Amino acid sequence: MRGRPGILIIHSGGIGDLLLALPAMRVFRRSFSLFPLEMMGRPERLSLVAHDLKARALHSIDQAGMAFFYAPEAQLPPRLVQFFSAFRAVLVFGKAGGEILGENLERAGVPRILRVPSFPPEKMKVHVSHFLVEALKGAGIEGEDSFQPLTLPEDSRRFAADFLARHGVGEGEPILAIHPGSGSPRKNWPLENFARVLAWARERARILLIAGPAEAGTREALEAWRKGGTLLADHLPLLSLAALLQKCRAYLGNDSGITHLAASLAVPTVALFGPTDPAVWGPLSPAVRVLRGNPAADFGPAPASSPGPRGGVNIVVEEVLPILGALIG
Repeated sequence: MRGRPGILIIHSGGIGDLLLALPAMRVFRRSFSLFPLEMMGRPERLSLVAHDLKARALHSIDQAGMAFFYAPEAQLPPRLVQFFSAFRAVLVFGKAGGEILGENLERAGVPRILRVPSFPPEKMKVHVSHFLVEALKGAGIEGEDSFQPLTLPEDSRRFAADFLARHGVGEGEPILAIHPGSGSPRKNWPLENFARVLAWARERARILLIAGPAEAGTREALEAWRKGGTLLADHLPLLSLAALLQKCRAYLGNDSGITHLAASLAVPTVALFGPTDPAVWGPLSPAVRVLRGNPAADFGPAPASSPGPRGGVNIVVEEVLPILGALIG
């Protein structure tokens, strides 16, 4: 039983997009604080923000029948019409404001629908988070987008404590998290640069290497780097990974959803950007240092000692090491 009518947020984007939308979601949540919240999208990604937003239920956007809500004038499934009509208000994030979805939600009987584009127009140089909060203000929902660290549920924090204890990490021992992948090779720092950082950091901190499903080409490197006391977070559930990141002294990574996750937790973060403009897409946290290099057209052939493809962000290692040194001590 779902109980009394509530509110719904629909967001089906990636991890980075979701976390950049979190300030707007918080504004929406506070405006309807007396009503229970549910969310629809990719449930594992949504789990990252569910505790923070006090969501009572998560629903898959890929469930049977949802495709009809993205088709104009479609015959809407009665089960989903009944589901949506029970909500007092629905906030929809989507391309071009999710017009078709919004129209069908209106047909389903939702009394109030707020449509917000997932990101600003291409020529508008404004940060995504600010843009989304301002878009809500245009719909009559007022609030500020000041940074607040993401809060996690207690069970995920227990997992992190147990994981570190099992791997012999002492209380207060500094941990440097390194995530060498991203969703696109063009956004990646060369793997040999990460290897140099790793060699430098081994005597200064425990290393947590992070592997994910969307990062072809980094698997061989991670296996080659894994030795001694190096820890590996390999395809962990996102909440478990978030809790481990929260235990880290510092984080180094490319322009990726995991980098946004580290930043959202207020972990001191060094974010390596190339083709993407950090003024629009960068993590918003006082604990983030963004370094931007030009996307290199050609780094030349990768040396035989460097497994995987070469990256596309030409930031020199010597620029990164002093910043990490100040963070991990």
